[in-house]
Amino acid sequence: MTIPEASHRHAAHNRTALNKFKAMAATLEGWELSTQKDGVKLYTKAVEGSPLPMVRGEVTLKGDEFTPRNVASVALDPGCRKIWDDRYDVSDTKEWFSSTESLTWVKLKAPWPVSPRDFSVATIRDIGEDECNVVISSVEDSMTPPVSGCVRGNLIISGWRLYRVPEGVAITYITQVDLAGSIPSALLKAIQIQVPLCAGKVIDYINSYGFPPINESATAKFKSESFDHLKRTLVSEFEGQGEVRYIASNKMYPNGVKVSINGSATHEILPADRKNKLIVVKNINGPVSITISKA
Repeated sequence: MTIPEASHRHAAHNRTALNKFKAMAATLEGWELSTQKDGVKLYTKAVEGSPLPMVRGEVTLKGDEFTPRNVASVALDPGCRKIWDDRYDVSDTKEWFSSTESLTWVKLKAPWPVSPRDFSVATIRDIGEDECNVVISSVEDSMTPPVSGCVRGNLIISGWRLYRVPEGVAITYITQVDLAGSIPSALLKAIQIQVPLCAGKVIDYINSYGFPPINESATAKFKSESFDHLKRTLVSEFEGQGEVRYIASNKMYPNGVKVSINGSATHEILPADRKNKLIVVKNINGPVSITISKA
């Protein structure tokens, strides 16, 4: 996919981070295989001046039930991450620059007496049929000021590469982070192992629950979206005129899917590949709120 031009305040930062991540993910040169656990190969790369090395997890989701885009939605969505990432506490998307770029405040848990870490991050999504790259990295922004009780960390770069291989979907997850402040050495070692294992946790999630509804395309202007795993509910906001198309997972909604619209629009639910559902919301005359939930 070609990333569209953008002029928002973090556009250049996002594109630099995306290119840096793609170069790192394309090769294992300079990475040291440290161990293999739960089917995930764990690699490290020393970073000068940092107590934590850069870490990398590699694993393959077997079979043809899911696409790279399906897996990307699970890896990135906060509602899903709440389930598959034990370290994740809460997040708040402060601004959507587009459906593929956003600014978010994120808080991670920490065991007592270590203070929780929070981050101000920008995200960019490069989504294609055969390969997806999603990159998250720290930025300074007035909408994400320091929070009392947290230590502000620096997520130098974190990204997911998901791509088709003959066996299924290959997953590469790379993270380089400065947690700042004082961290016990035992906790640092645990983080070194725990972070790359998230690649396997994403596989566990998608095999158990499927994926949240995916915005496949939209001609109306995207404003925001939020997914609640426990309720299996996606709420999206649009403005302007046009239509939007979603794919809803058969595994996420085995008994069918329901669409509710607040505003002016119509919809239809059609069969899609792999027993999934295609939801087409058309004749949008925004503002419109679309809720997708269990039937």
